[in-house]
Amino acid sequence: MSSLKSSLGENNKFILLAVALLAISMIILFAMNKGLYNPSIPVQTYSQAEQFIEEGVDYQITVKTVYGNINIDLYEQKAPENVNSLLFLISKRYYEDLTFHRVIKDFVIQAGDTKGDGTGNPGYSVSLENTQESFLDYTVGMANASQFFIVLPNSDKTDFNGKFTPIGRVTTGFAVVDSIAKVEVDENYKPFNDVIIESIQITEQPATGL
Repeated sequence: MSSLKSSLGENNKFILLAVALLAISMIILFAMNKGLYNPSIPVQTYSQAEQFIEEGVDYQITVKTVYGNINIDLYEQKAPENVNSLLFLISKRYYEDLTFHRVIKDFVIQAGDTKGDGTGNPGYSVSLENTQESFLDYTVGMANASQFFIVLPNSDKTDFNGKFTPIGRVTTGFAVVDSIAKVEVDENYKPFNDVIIESIQITEQPATGL
């Protein structure tokens, strides 16, 4: 009889442990869905951006997302500080597994925030540049030293001109941008289902027509 009680006691302990582990797993899953916890995204900060841009080089990037790739030609000559910051952070794999945390129909899709709530930055700031350049459909701008946005068709460009730095333009992947722009979002314009940046690849070519 005592051995039976011992066996039942061990089973009860196992059941309690299993229930506790299940509860912890559910709490972590809830926190991850709410953006409160994400073990794959470290908070990275730097005192300043290291020099990345080289003379005579034209830079393009490919933003690889779960929806497909977005190719962007950068304005390294017109906005060197902002473009350098972007390229420096890309070289540090800063953007991998981050999300498009802000999606506003007929306005912008925005990414590059380690916090995922619009308040994140890399620890330093950059100056406003290239203000003489007008924003157009699919122009890429910088919101701060790490966060970038893509202007959507039908947006009011006066919301951007002279207020943010244009750093490039989308050259291919317009359908991907449009698909991201259509996702369902909450009251803070954060997508219900994460739109993840898998990686960003840098392409360097000899500059021409400067």
